[in-house]
Amino acid sequence: MIMFFSATGNSRFVARSLAKLLDDEAVDLMRRMHDGDTSPLSSAKPFVLCMPVYVDGMPLPIYRHLKETPLQGSRMAYAVVTMGSYAGIAGRQARELFTSKQMEFVGCAEIAMPRNYLVGLAPEEKLESIEAKLKAAPEGIARVADAIAHQAQYEERHVSNLEYRLVLPFVYAWDGLAFPTKKFVANDACISCGKCERTCPVSAIRMVGGMPTWTKRHCMHCMACIQNCPTRAIDYGNALQRKRRYRFEKYRHLVE
Repeated sequence: MIMFFSATGNSRFVARSLAKLLDDEAVDLMRRMHDGDTSPLSSAKPFVLCMPVYVDGMPLPIYRHLKETPLQGSRMAYAVVTMGSYAGIAGRQARELFTSKQMEFVGCAEIAMPRNYLVGLAPEEKLESIEAKLKAAPEGIARVADAIAHQAQYEERHVSNLEYRLVLPFVYAWDGLAFPTKKFVANDACISCGKCERTCPVSAIRMVGGMPTWTKRHCMHCMACIQNCPTRAIDYGNALQRKRRYRFEKYRHLVE
């Protein structure tokens, strides 16, 4: 079973590509998180977690969700992370998660994909970089699929104890303190479609009077609401006024 979390399509593409190559099913964790669904997942084949890297680590809401979700059947697990340039300690966190479930963690692969986080000082990724990453992705995905098909160990990047101890507190601090929602805004271009409310994995958005309202103080900053808005009506302050929005589907032709 290929489990995936994807706000703008990168990890969804990787997961569905793996599912096709491995004749397996892909399960959308983002939808399950939105619905608060922690019912058991069962698979005869190894579990594969496809996820993005947030702030040099595994997004903690995903960690917590899977911690509460029984995984039945196969006792083998892999992780595949999509990242702009650095996977941080995400693989080691995935190892801890699956080990805590008495599962054999076989390894973590890394696939470079375009960045979707453009808030604050985050730079806009150049088109040539986006194209280069996407054109290289299918070959990397094929190597990952081959390893999983043979239940082989990944040669994953080593995360030292020092790196782990330095990064982990930052991951937890950022998760708890640095993802405020107060700057999210919607302008008159909003067409009241409710897509932002339906896609928010932590249910931080409610449609009030036909406009999105952020009802929680903090969220994941996954950018699903901003990047998937069909009319570009949502922004974070004015962080994206002059920046290119990113959704994988816009660039799908590069991998076909």
